[in-house]
Amino acid sequence: MFIRKLFKVGDKAKWLALELLIVFIGVYMAFLFQQYGENKKLQKEKDKVLTSLKLELEEFRTGFPRFSVFQKEKTDEWDSLFAIEEVGDYYNWRYYEPQYNIRIIEYALNQEGTDVINFEIYDELSKLHARIKQLEFAERKMTAFGENYRLIPASLPKNSTERTTMNAENRFTFYKFIEAAKSRTRSLRDVARESAELLIMVNRELGTEKTRQADMLLLRKYVEADVEIDFVKEVFLEFFPQYTTEEFDEEVRKIQQAL
Repeated sequence: MFIRKLFKVGDKAKWLALELLIVFIGVYMAFLFQQYGENKKLQKEKDKVLTSLKLELEEFRTGFPRFSVFQKEKTDEWDSLFAIEEVGDYYNWRYYEPQYNIRIIEYALNQEGTDVINFEIYDELSKLHARIKQLEFAERKMTAFGENYRLIPASLPKNSTERTTMNAENRFTFYKFIEAAKSRTRSLRDVARESAELLIMVNRELGTEKTRQADMLLLRKYVEADVEIDFVKEVFLEFFPQYTTEEFDEEVRKIQQAL
């Protein structure tokens, strides 16, 4: 109907309307192409951040359970020593910062209000970040208590007041060290658990194919780092049960051939 009306008006008005229509279509198409480009760029940035975030979180999910078990065993050992009024070698423990790579976590948190990270992931990531800070605080306290150990000179008489005082101070510091170690054990366990929960959300955002690609990137990282293959296999098959032994062996073979 628009075209029929268009040809009923004068030639000048007809061509003016046609030119306006062409301009409108051109501007609209340019807008669509620009929007398409921006959406594609946003999706690329989103995939990059989520993939990098997944790799960072997987290190916590796969590594921290073992750290937690080891720390629990040491804490039980120290508790036993403290119970019989002995002091363990807590003076040898040091945690030099930064202990953990959370660069991508902090980058993702800076994406608040954008479409790169949805609110659900942002909210849980904020909680995880706070938990990692608690872990770092516990390690900072353990380091400080270890540095506060007072070396008792062998020349001091066994029953001297000074030796007795130094022993009491070391034992009290040892008690505080054990409490900080218990806090570290809990934090390691919590960071591992919360990372696993977050990875469910991240994997869902990435989709099946991109999640698999990220899993293979993680495997490549371990192989290229020359980590003992049997240990990598044990960890990978435990935490990524969706892959068979045959798939693991084949992927490792490809990675090693490419090195």
